[in-house]
Amino acid sequence: MPDITASDIIRLYLKPEFATTLSADQWQKAILILRYQQLLARYAKHFRKKGIFDQLHEYARHHLTNAEIIADKQYQQVHYEAALLKQQIGNIGSHLVFLKGAGYSLSGLPVGVGRTYSDIDILVDKQYIREIEKTMTLHGWLPEEMDEYDQKYYRQWAHEIPPMKHATRGTLIDIHHNIIPIVSMRAPDINILFDHTVMTSDGYQVLDKAAMTLHSLIHLFYNEEFKYGYRDLMDIHILMSGNSEDYWQQLLDLAKTCGFEKELYFACRYAEGLMQTGVPDFVTTQLAHHKSRMQSVLDFMFTNLLSPSHPFVRRPIYPLAVFMGFIRGHRLKMPLSILVYHSMNKAWRLTVEYLLGNTFFDKQKTQ
Repeated sequence: MPDITASDIIRLYLKPEFATTLSADQWQKAILILRYQQLLARYAKHFRKKGIFDQLHEYARHHLTNAEIIADKQYQQVHYEAALLKQQIGNIGSHLVFLKGAGYSLSGLPVGVGRTYSDIDILVDKQYIREIEKTMTLHGWLPEEMDEYDQKYYRQWAHEIPPMKHATRGTLIDIHHNIIPIVSMRAPDINILFDHTVMTSDGYQVLDKAAMTLHSLIHLFYNEEFKYGYRDLMDIHILMSGNSEDYWQQLLDLAKTCGFEKELYFACRYAEGLMQTGVPDFVTTQLAHHKSRMQSVLDFMFTNLLSPSHPFVRRPIYPLAVFMGFIRGHRLKMPLSILVYHSMNKAWRLTVEYLLGNTFFDKQKTQ
């Protein structure tokens, strides 16, 4: 099978005419990579927008069309779920803000076109969390099963409560009261982001474009999991593209106020480096002092983690980058003492489950 590289997957998006030159064998590999990254529908919509969809190989058109059908169905589903959530809990507190993928879809912005996701994320007032959780339970939402330790982790240290799943529809929802774990000691005053919400034409609260960008890049660069790193970097690229100077200044000011200028520097550096995002010079200049003395190490890690990922295109050194990102992300989210305690607890539980079976702790709870 003719080879295809991670750079080729990026090129398919940045220079769509390249897609018309791929053979069926090359498309077979490209489709697998894009599906793994949850980007088939986004690429399909992009090819249509650029007017080249009908010029693609029949094999590619078939899979891209199927992905569009699924994405369009999800788009309708998220509007349906958002309407129900607004009806059920919209009057509890002052805020019901839809975040990430759901927020992108509901916003009507280009970043939501063809964007797929596995759950719905909302941001609410922390003081109403218990009431919201209780009300949702009455409407058929049930908390995901987890052990006592994980319950404690979510409710004492995290920025969200345990995920909830609807008993009949199977929809998953994450209810946040902040955007990063409280235990990290860097969680911002959430009222700052509440001040940067807008109402969509359908009456849903989402973050404005600058705040949406900031949250997107914080979610990416304050994380330990990068399976969809390329997809998330593309979100940032689309959000950052085609904006006025006012948007960029607002983004700079918001990042400074919330304490995430370094993460904004990373986002600009790698969006520009990998996706050719047009970052204005005055932004690059203002963020330049965040360049690390270990920048070459960070560049190695993030370039690997944010490039299109799949066993077909990963470099042999990729597992090292994953390990580095995992350690870095956990260290950012927890003080060292809690990280050591958390890691030891998880390691002990994994060992017991390996030796005595996955249901051992379930049995303990019933005794």
